[in-house]
Amino acid sequence: MIKRTLLLAVALWLPASAEEGGFTWPLSLAPALTSTFGESRSRAFHAGIDLKTWGETGHPVQALADGYIWRVRTSPWGYGRALYQKLADGRTVVYAHLEGFAAPMAELVQQAQQQRGRYSVDLYFKEGEIPVLGGAVIAWSGESGAGPPHLHLELRDANNVAINPLLHGFAIADTIAPTLQRVAITPHGRNAQVEGGHDLYVLNLRWQPSRGEFIGVRPVQVLGPVSISALMYDRADAAPNKLAPYRAELHIDGELVFAARYERVGYGDMHQMYLDRPLAAFKGGVGRFYNLCRLPGNRLEFYEGPSDGILNLAKGRHEAVVVVSDVNGNESRARFGLVVAEPPVIAGARIAAAANGTFIEARMTDADDRLVEVELASSRDGENWRRVDRRQSRPGPLKWRIHRNASYWRIQARDPAGATAFAICRLPEPAVPTFALERRPHADFVELVMRYAQVPSASPLVRVDTANVSPRQTDLREFRVAVPLDANDPAAGQVLLRTPGAAVQKVVLDRQLVRPGAAAKLIYANGEVELGFAAESAYAPFFPQVVAFEPIASAALVAAGPAFALGPDVSFDRKVELRLRYDRETLPPEKLGIYREIAAEKWSLVSNEWDAVGRQMVARVRRLGRYALLADLEPPEISSLQPAEGAVVGSRPEIRGAVRDQGAGIGREADIEFELDGRPLIAEYDPEAGRVYGHLVEDLLLGAHHLVLRVRDMSGNQAEVHSEFTVR
Repeated sequence: MIKRTLLLAVALWLPASAEEGGFTWPLSLAPALTSTFGESRSRAFHAGIDLKTWGETGHPVQALADGYIWRVRTSPWGYGRALYQKLADGRTVVYAHLEGFAAPMAELVQQAQQQRGRYSVDLYFKEGEIPVLGGAVIAWSGESGAGPPHLHLELRDANNVAINPLLHGFAIADTIAPTLQRVAITPHGRNAQVEGGHDLYVLNLRWQPSRGEFIGVRPVQVLGPVSISALMYDRADAAPNKLAPYRAELHIDGELVFAARYERVGYGDMHQMYLDRPLAAFKGGVGRFYNLCRLPGNRLEFYEGPSDGILNLAKGRHEAVVVVSDVNGNESRARFGLVVAEPPVIAGARIAAAANGTFIEARMTDADDRLVEVELASSRDGENWRRVDRRQSRPGPLKWRIHRNASYWRIQARDPAGATAFAICRLPEPAVPTFALERRPHADFVELVMRYAQVPSASPLVRVDTANVSPRQTDLREFRVAVPLDANDPAAGQVLLRTPGAAVQKVVLDRQLVRPGAAAKLIYANGEVELGFAAESAYAPFFPQVVAFEPIASAALVAAGPAFALGPDVSFDRKVELRLRYDRETLPPEKLGIYREIAAEKWSLVSNEWDAVGRQMVARVRRLGRYALLADLEPPEISSLQPAEGAVVGSRPEIRGAVRDQGAGIGREADIEFELDGRPLIAEYDPEAGRVYGHLVEDLLLGAHHLVLRVRDMSGNQAEVHSEFTVR
């Protein structure tokens, strides 16, 4: 049994909190953070805090308190080199992204690597094997695994639940109040709207010095169930990095309705970050917001307040206030208005020629207002408008005689609450009014978006199931209609779209319902796509929709068939099995993979598991999105092999090479091999830098040596580079 106590090796910088029962600050640097607890990462919450090392590596890392080393781990990915220390009270401290370990961990890791022939090892120790005194140097800070140079510090309670270290023994100088940049309002369900639409709506905030708070630039029109999210960040005194706040509250009309306090989260629930952050805000550069509501299925324990935060407000004006604070009590607030009203609807707008002139006509309805302001305007270019008429009108038919000097005519209705609707028609009528159709799936409906090449002379005609529906015009050439879905109605989801003068287009939406608590295997696109749901997968009921499209892949990837947009954009508690069929012989199955589009025309490998019996590629996914079956036929690129060909070096040269793969990527350590004079070396891969390092454990003999670097990607494509060098 190894027993070696790590003693204090350097002078310590001790904050006041250490003397008051807190922890020793682990770096001999003034406390500064780059990240805090609960921030968004690509797939989970940030489970700790990141200590700033100012772009440098190699700073001594000191144990927070007395305890023992429980675990030592090395990996090219994630936490990189990491130490796990058990404290006397049963809590665990994790020190991650290290450059190196102090003795005896360094020797134990090297021995395990040599015995197992690989860089990644995961070693566990019992109490008493490696005791640690608080303040002892146990490692050196680095940038191994993910991210730039910093020290990731995690604190876990006796039940292995991550807890916010800033609430347990750390003191960070922070006199700066959080900043609120924007709020987002999300409608929930077909009968909910924000600014007349079904999309997440973002409201900018501005600082108002006279009131000492952030103010919404204008009131927001809402109807039905909606939720609020906030884009916000905090800063501390020592560094300008944007940090997560600690607490956020939502007040409506002076009453607290919801609060979140980021104190703890279990590792089994880390993926529920997707419920605490609106998924729509992860796309399109909108930014990462924090939900001020509890969505269905959310088990996270850091919420407070009398409700789940889903608002269903009465008609009229309401005041919303978001209050945000950090752990030091610095506080900011944002105030903005919500106006609840049924917006007016303009239906059947068209330009009609008659014997006594040319007319524009429509029908206006408003469910909750007796009088609505209606305006007619004309334009020659569709951008600059001149008002022709304005009046207070009762709901019903609208009609004006118009002249033919203007190409565009706009009818706009505004109710007393400020909610608006408009319709635009064009003269003369386009020869063939065509449109592109986009489907935007939601949980219980699909919004169809029609984008015209030219402004039509009349609103399109839409028949949903057996009823005529008036589409909502949202832009000069864009119309939208929400189509409800019902698993029990055979006619639900059938839509006919027609523009006067054009052919009828038929759309059939899928009505297969996924329910929480019920397993399901659903088939789409004539068997091209299968989705397998466990009973624990869905948080709430929804109707998946699958639409095929032609993928545009990088030069390193080849499309094996159509790609598929899977919607709506929801996440799952238990992963969903996605199967894409490949029954052709054109491409070898071992080169195929299921890829997810992570940005426009940028694809990332999810899985290359091949089911030879079903001739399907299989992946398990946490979210729906855009997926494609692609093939990688290109080997990785290897460059800058050192020592280079013909080099003359000393007896302990640095052995390294640069690797790059633009297809399936390099995802297994076993696929990277260094050989020196026919014997394998431990290969350490740095994925972010695209470098591989060979570990030498002893000096090289004088004379000639032969070095080989061999790399395979996840599709099995291999590259190999050699060099001959001399040691003198």
